[in-house]
Amino acid sequence: MVVGVVRHLVGMAAACLVLVAEAVVGYLGLLAYALATGSGMGGPLAGPMFVLIAAVLGVVLIPLLFLPAVAVAEAVGRHRGTGRVVVLSVLVAVVLAAGYAVAGALASGVSAGYVPLVAGIAVLLIVAPVVLYALTARGLGWVARWVPRRWGGTAVALSAEAG
Repeated sequence: MVVGVVRHLVGMAAACLVLVAEAVVGYLGLLAYALATGSGMGGPLAGPMFVLIAAVLGVVLIPLLFLPAVAVAEAVGRHRGTGRVVVLSVLVAVVLAAGYAVAGALASGVSAGYVPLVAGIAVLLIVAPVVLYALTARGLGWVARWVPRRWGGTAVALSAEAG
């Protein structure tokens, strides 16, 4: 139980860090575009606010998107290998992200022509965090099973917890 919780917490932290890294890359891209076109670069707090918004979004998306996607994928593909769990978690996350993006776009009054664009961008932005979350959670489960076997100890007690 403890190993399962720890590996999911580490996966959640990894997913949040990837979202923040995507925000930094996105801000640098927007800054380069603004410099190249001669348009406004924003204020001095534009970059930190962009990163802060991405971090808050990551914290909000953990229970709504990342955790359900990886949990469903692990429940369905537990004995079929890490690759299958990663693919299933990405598929579940894509469906959830597209649904959340469409609902948010419609609720905020985005015109109907832009709703698929909003959903597509949301799907593209969540693929990397979900993949890293799933790989981290599965990898830590593998390590929790491997370490006791390698250096002696109680592998039987950890194998049920590690997933």
